[in-house]
Amino acid sequence: MKILEILNQRILIISVLVCFPLIIQAQEDKKLYTSTNILEIYINTEESLIHDENQINTGWGFELNSLHGIFIFKKFVLSAGIGVNFNIDEEYKSLPAILEIRYSLYDYGVNSPFVLLNTGKNIKIGSFLPGQTAKLGLGYNFESDYNFQYTIEFFKISKTYYTSEVQDVDYNYPADGYGISVGITF
Repeated sequence: MKILEILNQRILIISVLVCFPLIIQAQEDKKLYTSTNILEIYINTEESLIHDENQINTGWGFELNSLHGIFIFKKFVLSAGIGVNFNIDEEYKSLPAILEIRYSLYDYGVNSPFVLLNTGKNIKIGSFLPGQTAKLGLGYNFESDYNFQYTIEFFKISKTYYTSEVQDVDYNYPADGYGISVGITF
């Protein structure tokens, strides 16, 4: 009998935890979850050692990200997601797993400027290179309706691709730069 009571308590706790966000959503009639799909284009400005000379890495790249998050205190969004990145100059590609925090000036980011910070690690799968990524930016959400917004961001990005199993500085390819991104948030 004791096992049955413990099992019933656990089922009750899990049910409450699963339904709690739905109850809050219904009571406040406000957004709790958000999703952003965004296309980034960036220009590399990293000055690095290439063939024993300090040269500017003049490549560029683009990245498509899908981030999904929750609102915290109406103005903060904590998101996680994945993307696909192509660096055109060296033909490197990566799959970044991303965490992002975003602060909007107005509640739920509706018609609001925002600042963002995201970071992540590249997943090593097949020809996709491991590495790291970080981005700091400013942006604006333009409301189409309450549940759908257009997003624009201006950012500073820092990426590192590991081009060897030995993650030594000599085998890293830095891709720091500036960029712009456009997307949709719902």
